Amino acid sequence: MSWLNHFLQAHGSGSEQAIDQLQQQGLPHRRLEPWRFTDIAPLTGLTPALLKPRGAAQAVAHPAVESGVVRLMLAQNGCNFVLAPGSAQPPTGLEIESAPRGGACADSAWVFQLRDVLAGPALNLQLEPGESLRLELLLNPGEANALLTPHLQIHLADGASLELFVQLQSSENSLILFTSIIDLGNAAQLLEAQSLSGAEGAVLLSGAEVKQAPSSRYERSAFVHGWALARQEPRVQQTDGAAHTCLKDLAIADLDQIIDLHSSVRFDGPNGCLEQLQKALVDDSAHSIFNGSVQVPRLAQGTDASQLSRHMLLSNRARVDAKPELAIIADDVRCSHGATISSLADEELFYMQSRGIKREQAVALLKKGFCMQIINSMPALARSWDLLKQSL
Repeated sequence: MSWLNHFLQAHGSGSEQAIDQLQQQGLPHRRLEPWRFTDIAPLTGLTPALLKPRGAAQAVAHPAVESGVVRLMLAQNGCNFVLAPGSAQPPTGLEIESAPRGGACADSAWVFQLRDVLAGPALNLQLEPGESLRLELLLNPGEANALLTPHLQIHLADGASLELFVQLQSSENSLILFTSIIDLGNAAQLLEAQSLSGAEGAVLLSGAEVKQAPSSRYERSAFVHGWALARQEPRVQQTDGAAHTCLKDLAIADLDQIIDLHSSVRFDGPNGCLEQLQKALVDDSAHSIFNGSVQVPRLAQGTDASQLSRHMLLSNRARVDAKPELAIIADDVRCSHGATISSLADEELFYMQSRGIKREQAVALLKKGFCMQIINSMPALARSWDLLKQSL
């Protein structure tokens, strides 16, 4: 019996049709173009029978909840969310539940199809026109071999705004499936920051499906480190153009970790805007993957899209695969993309050492400087968390 069949036998709780469809499809493999750089050995190395929903970690120190902020945390059963101590009361449009999802489209990312046959914590948030909310979501399973499958469904009506901070810190040999479906109305705004910290042997599969109406703004900043395998798949569609999308990602990978970012942005209307920056520090035998797709069909005239991937290699054994993609049919656009791979600059190290800074400290300062462009651009909710403390 395959790993997937063992996993579904132990944890599958969706419809038989959805489970059968997933079994027929099987695990993703390198013959599929979106997965050709990705080694899923850390996933199949997990033992399905040992994976269990785990509750929140005990005695974890967190910054105090800011006034007016709603903070949710993982419940002790690992299957739901609860209000954290000191949290503001949630709005009427926020519902939490524990149930299997359903209805993934045929072209949905594989993580959605797997998530849809599993029960787990779910959050449904609907903000009315002009309503605003600041929300923190803390996901910290406290024991090894955790199976955590949080799902967010967010709808912001016209002019609504949400500032969202997600802090996810896995335990050892755990599997985290983190999915989001987001719908932004006209002039709605979502500022999202994610801190995704893995432990030894842990696997993260993350997917987001975002639809933006005109004049909406979606900013997503993510910091990921520590996972045996972490694959993120944010997919954004500007349904009628004239929206603003900003994607900023930072990864730190060492040992033999695999950090994989597959993003997709599609403009289905004119005058849309995209700012995308991906940065990664890659050490030891780690592998960083970036595949960013930008689609500009003929009706998307006036699109302004920029995409840049920057990697810093810290070891001769580290590996990078960068594949920025622009598919442009429209002829009145301003689009750019690029990918750079560099190492620590000897001149900068020499300059700092010549002024009495030890080499180890100089290296640490250069690495931190490389990261701070992303960290400093995160929304205000993320600034009270020392995100680089345990990673550099």
